[in-house]
Amino acid sequence: MNKNKILHKILRQVLDIVIAYLFSILITYSFTGSKLFSSTAIFFQNTLYGFCLSITLWKGSALIGSYISKKFPWSIRPHKTLMLNSSWTIAFTIVDIFLINLIFSRTVFKIDFFEEISSIIPTMLVELIISVIITLVFYLVYFYKWWRVSTLNQIKLEREAIQLRYDVLKSQVNPHFLFNSLSVLNSLVDTDAAKAKQFIQQFSEIYRYVLDQNDKELVPLKDEVNFANAYIYLHQIRYDSSLQVSIAIADLSGFIIPLSLQTLLENCFKHNVISAENPLTIKLWRNEDYIYIWNNTLERKSSDKTNGIGIKIISKRYEYLTQQPLQVIKNENDFTVRIPVIKSVS
Repeated sequence: MNKNKILHKILRQVLDIVIAYLFSILITYSFTGSKLFSSTAIFFQNTLYGFCLSITLWKGSALIGSYISKKFPWSIRPHKTLMLNSSWTIAFTIVDIFLINLIFSRTVFKIDFFEEISSIIPTMLVELIISVIITLVFYLVYFYKWWRVSTLNQIKLEREAIQLRYDVLKSQVNPHFLFNSLSVLNSLVDTDAAKAKQFIQQFSEIYRYVLDQNDKELVPLKDEVNFANAYIYLHQIRYDSSLQVSIAIADLSGFIIPLSLQTLLENCFKHNVISAENPLTIKLWRNEDYIYIWNNTLERKSSDKTNGIGIKIISKRYEYLTQQPLQVIKNENDFTVRIPVIKSVS
């Protein structure tokens, strides 16, 4: 940390102390009136009491707010952050007011706190009301600001989700996919009627699933894995032994973003060479609360310029839904994407 930053922090703390002391004089005067200036001792005792109360409430509330906001950012769930900040700050305020009054009664004002409790309680209640009003006004301003940001982000993410679904659907109905699928189906009809029937069933399942996800933010992991199996089946029929896919996901609990596995699988097929000489291997597995999609890489010479757009959209949606980020690990010979599994739908 450079000297300018250290100096800035020191000056900031000094300014905060001055503001807290001036505020304490104002509040103390509102309680005691001209009696505050009747003697130096009375002025010092009362303003010191007001200052300690002001500075502890201010800095304590700031620390609580900072800690909770890091754990539960305003930009993600402003309603939850408001509730947690308000409840913890009010609880801290009650304890702080009680302790400050107890300590000053015994050490500065030289009175028995518990014997004089009936006369102290009204003052403590007024202090509590003032503190709670200031706290709520502060947090409500913050909430309104981030609620607007969250709403705009939600609208943006909904548009991106629609775009993602459109891109997925478009990839399924593009001429190359349809031509290849129909060519495979045509060959199966003559050679293996049972497999052709299975191919048609899986083909229809893909379209039905894509169309069913129009208004869903999250889907059960089990449904997404079943869809991925149907999608993989079509490609395995086409590529035969050139495509090797293994799915080792025993725990199917939780939820993920719809069409995310399909999008990541599509990236594997679209951006890598798949041939008998260079087979493509894809592995999907679960480790705790993450699904891993791994593949060996042999990128096509004519790489699609849209590479990575689907991953970016999925990543942005996860940033909004959870603090667990999507992670991409790219090495010379392999490519891995790690996507979070969300335990429950809130």
